[in-house]
Amino acid sequence: QAAHPQNLSTGAFPTATFAQNFLAVPQKPGSPRPVSWSPPQAPSSDIIGEMREAVKATDWWQLYLDKKTKFRVAKEWSADAARCGLLQTLCAVSGAKKVLEIGQCCGVATLAMAEVLPSDGMVATVEIDPFLADFAKQFWARSAHGTKIHSFIGTGMEYLKAQAPHDGPFDLVVIDADKDGIWEYYCKLKQGLLTSKAVVVVDTTPHKGQPPDRYVRFGAEHKWQSNSGQDAIEDALKHFQNEDSVSVANFAGVAVLYPKPQA
Repeated sequence: QAAHPQNLSTGAFPTATFAQNFLAVPQKPGSPRPVSWSPPQAPSSDIIGEMREAVKATDWWQLYLDKKTKFRVAKEWSADAARCGLLQTLCAVSGAKKVLEIGQCCGVATLAMAEVLPSDGMVATVEIDPFLADFAKQFWARSAHGTKIHSFIGTGMEYLKAQAPHDGPFDLVVIDADKDGIWEYYCKLKQGLLTSKAVVVVDTTPHKGQPPDRYVRFGAEHKWQSNSGQDAIEDALKHFQNEDSVSVANFAGVAVLYPKPQA
């Protein structure tokens, strides 16, 4: 492996082709061009496959009606193979050792990242819904990488104020929670919770929202409107563009913030 990768050939993953290749280390004029380098692509483990099947098979609507979940979860919210592969690639090429995930959902991406971290690595994951946290833990407990995962039940800001100062600073952060909190989370992270080379990944997919069951019962789902979070996403992206210390790459439903090279 080259010490200073210039070209990243990552197969189907978007980091191979997007314009702002922040993973490439600038070379001095006249220096020899290093060989191409590909980060290790860990295949999805059997347990991750089992998690995906369990997510698909679970009756999330009934769990919501039974008040076991705080929200009406949709199976589509769980990280697919492409998202897991992207996060694994970012972990690998950035050399991340400490990862923070704000918004765990079903925990598929959590385990995917843990699988590519070094043996002494850690994924601190935050989930507001205790049912989702417990759903994931039953699978993590059967993985050799499950011990790398530290679970916190509560809001993202509760974790950032109470526990993050003890767990951090972090090399890579994934923000995939309430869209209205994106900018606030980032501002808090900048207060000593990020390493100097930290990469921040922000999910920019608007959530569809679930209509309350009273609308469903009376066949009036189409009359209910939910805040998709689009305005908050666009507002956060504008703030990111005005940050002097980072560059922003937008692709595959995420915005990746990475440090600008120092002159």
